[in-house]
Amino acid sequence: MFYLTSDITIGDYKKVKPSRVTWRTDVNSFTDTCTIELPRITYLKTIKTVTEDKQEPNERKEYVFKENDKISILLGYDGNNVKRFEGFIKRVNMGIPVKIECEGYSYLLYDVIFNKSYASVTVKQLLTDLCAGTEIVLSTDMPNIPLSNVRFKNATGIQVLEWLKKECHLAVYFNFNELYVGTQFGKKGKTIKLRLGWNTVKDDDFKKRIVDKNVRIVIQEKDGKGEVKRTKSDAEKYSTEKALKIKAGIPADLLKQIANRLQTKSNYNGYEGSITAFLEPAVKKGDVAEIDGFKYPEKSGSFFIESIDGEFGTRGGRQKIQLGFITSN
Repeated sequence: MFYLTSDITIGDYKKVKPSRVTWRTDVNSFTDTCTIELPRITYLKTIKTVTEDKQEPNERKEYVFKENDKISILLGYDGNNVKRFEGFIKRVNMGIPVKIECEGYSYLLYDVIFNKSYASVTVKQLLTDLCAGTEIVLSTDMPNIPLSNVRFKNATGIQVLEWLKKECHLAVYFNFNELYVGTQFGKKGKTIKLRLGWNTVKDDDFKKRIVDKNVRIVIQEKDGKGEVKRTKSDAEKYSTEKALKIKAGIPADLLKQIANRLQTKSNYNGYEGSITAFLEPAVKKGDVAEIDGFKYPEKSGSFFIESIDGEFGTRGGRQKIQLGFITSN
């Protein structure tokens, strides 16, 4: 029989025992989140104060955990714990139970005020400047993407990441404290083997995607002279086109990579959706799930793990794994 075990550190406190933990991580978002539920009385401390006349001492209860405390969560079975989340306390909700809301390393960028102008700069250099003085490190797999005429005035670090995602259509996400930004999703992780009905709990939401019409993605950029350049994906069969505006100055080969990534996601017609599994095998976003359909062989294949919604508590441990397309990188 397997026993759920945990190794949770919050601030200076180690081996914190939760009643429930939930977490979410997604390649389509640079914000990882986690919520820890704790018994209200366990981690309370008494704060004594003295009245002005110094006659009667006052006492009040205060939780030992506070905003900005660093947090690390490892979960598993029989002491074989795997890191599921790392970040910082964003909010402590004093209720029954106490709920501690946490955010990944994107949390460090809310208070960063960025004022920089560049005639030309790479994404890597931009992020090096942005993350200077924080615990954030840049992925070694990050490609060299040049940008021109970039200007930020009183922008938060979060707004800079949003700009890279929305205006440049780049993939932007964290793996714990490692930040990745690129034209494609980062280097694929390890291959995870899942057999439906064996080491999975539920696969009802893992279904064939129906695409009514094929759309070709067209990236449009306007230069300083007002001329519009169009970069089309490599789709050969399509019924209509979808135009997306992008920041001018990105080289043609990188624009093609962006268009093809968006194209693959738009016209993907294989199986996709979620599979619920136990905490083992442990998975991370960016890993590849090798599915054995067992009684449903049509569901067999390799799929990209886009996101994980995890839960750990008295009802057991589960990973809801969102599966989708496999990119070409």
